Amino acid sequence: MSTQINLTKEQIENLNNISKFLARRDLTQLNKDMLLKKYNLKSVDVLILLGSSLIYTADLAAKIFKEGLIKKIMLVGGIGHSTHYLYDNMRKHPKYNKIELTNRAEADIYNDILVKCHGINPDDILVENQSTNCGSNAKNAYLLFKESNIKANTFMLIQDPTMQLRTYASFLREWQSKDILFINYAPYIPTLSLQDNNILINGAKENAWSPHRFISLLMGEIPRLQDDELGYGPKGKDYIVHVDIPNDIIYAYQHLLHSLQDFFKNREYT
Repeated sequence: MSTQINLTKEQIENLNNISKFLARRDLTQLNKDMLLKKYNLKSVDVLILLGSSLIYTADLAAKIFKEGLIKKIMLVGGIGHSTHYLYDNMRKHPKYNKIELTNRAEADIYNDILVKCHGINPDDILVENQSTNCGSNAKNAYLLFKESNIKANTFMLIQDPTMQLRTYASFLREWQSKDILFINYAPYIPTLSLQDNNILINGAKENAWSPHRFISLLMGEIPRLQDDELGYGPKGKDYIVHVDIPNDIIYAYQHLLHSLQDFFKNREYT
């Protein structure tokens, strides 16, 4: 997608560095060979798919389940601040625009995609549809895991790439188990580019965000990840484990915060 936003090449480079930092991937490719090579695993016990505005993540979950990379799927997500973006994206989708949306949780919508459209057996899916943020996602997912009596110690996390790193930090904070391995795989790594004075979002598998919203999401994550009195780390709200933020990411964020003042004044940053 594209839109008219005045950004310099330096600003775009800084935003792309932040995007790549947030979209954590522990595997360079999502296939059996890479899983075996890095973790000595033939498959992962449970995929935890977190609700977001993205539809592609559900398609990716169906794909890797059918390929045998994962044994079970846990869908996590209630109705939160970004659920209406999922509704909008679903209404525009050529295959899924008939799925019922009214007052439905993100996990329930994903469940319909997997079961009704991809033919996944409902017995292979766990659904948590009450959580409304990263912290409650992790907490409620853990409760569901314990209640289900599933024997598992390897989990894959897939989330909106702008929230992949914070999701991982939230799960480490809430689950706190040395016997559990979390493997991150951001569904794609989106980047911005400039073409004919238009800002393009590259790498996305769908029209997930407007460029304005994408920039807002990137800029909103860095203060949340910081481990200080205002952040979500142990020294602040204690929602996540400590996250090491490289100096170049802090530099990129600070320069953008200063250079995009007009963008923020126009209330595009949320």
